[in-house]
Amino acid sequence: MKPYIIAALLAGSALAGTAGQALAEKTLRVTVQVAVDHPVGANVVTFKEALEDLSGGEIEVEIYDSAQLFKGSEVPKAVASGAIDMGVVLADEYSGTVPAAGIFSEPFLFPSYEVLAKAAAPESPVRQTFDRLIGETGTRVLWWQDYGPVQILSKGHPIRTPADMKGKLVRALGKPVGDFIEAVGGTPVVMGGSEQFMAYQRGTVDIGMSGTTAVKSRKLYEVMDHVTMTNHSLAEFIVVINPATYDGLSDQERAWVDEAAQRAEADLRAKTRQQNEEAAAWLVETGNATVTELTPDEIAQWQKASAPAIDIFIKDAGATGQQLVDDIRALY
Repeated sequence: MKPYIIAALLAGSALAGTAGQALAEKTLRVTVQVAVDHPVGANVVTFKEALEDLSGGEIEVEIYDSAQLFKGSEVPKAVASGAIDMGVVLADEYSGTVPAAGIFSEPFLFPSYEVLAKAAAPESPVRQTFDRLIGETGTRVLWWQDYGPVQILSKGHPIRTPADMKGKLVRALGKPVGDFIEAVGGTPVVMGGSEQFMAYQRGTVDIGMSGTTAVKSRKLYEVMDHVTMTNHSLAEFIVVINPATYDGLSDQERAWVDEAAQRAEADLRAKTRQQNEEAAAWLVETGNATVTELTPDEIAQWQKASAPAIDIFIKDAGATGQQLVDDIRALY
């Protein structure tokens, strides 16, 4: 059986030079910035197994995990250029060129798992608009990876209200999150998921942000002992493929790829809520971190203080951004 993790590191130029050969051999290469035992990485394994089963082994998938080839921020260009066939990327990574792609990080816009599920449905105008925007960047969306809501991490005491953020350095996932942090009085420091542990340990930032499961899997509780369940935004990843790679497949091969992608998306979405709730319960039961639930009044304070961030998003993203916000709110 072909191993999930390919040991050899390939230079970008060499990788680009073998793109045609890999396609001819019915091999799809995927770059992932996390390990294959991380929920996002494991979901790519689900895709791999589904595709190889559906195709009877005619298409193989090679997974280059733990950012062996590309960091998350490098994935959009790497996939668009054909340096790699497919890649996992946080949706926010596209927001620099496509402001509307930051929709998942807009504060308190997705109040429940149910609203996200409706937005992610194939027939949803939110899904169709988002995928079209990403398609205009030179990459094609295969499926969405729901990693769950983002929480606030701190050391020594919980962050309960926007006032607790004033004057503090706060980890940001990208510009949309940065706008939220500035709206509540903090200073954003953009850093990737793999950089968090050292940053928190060294005090590079005062306050962190991460998904609940990441607090457990990345052992962030060792350097941040408080988790405030703000559920203020989503860590939504997408898996993108090079359009030329996709179009170069036969009709049957594309059907297999699409079916495997649908299975992978449905599998992770079904597990995400349970995984997040179990991670929070584990933190409490083990005493590794203090988990703080906000009161309705505290949530209202956050919503009011962070509202300017959504105004900035709409200004930056224009009519498309306004339409996305309206379409999501129509799902409440």
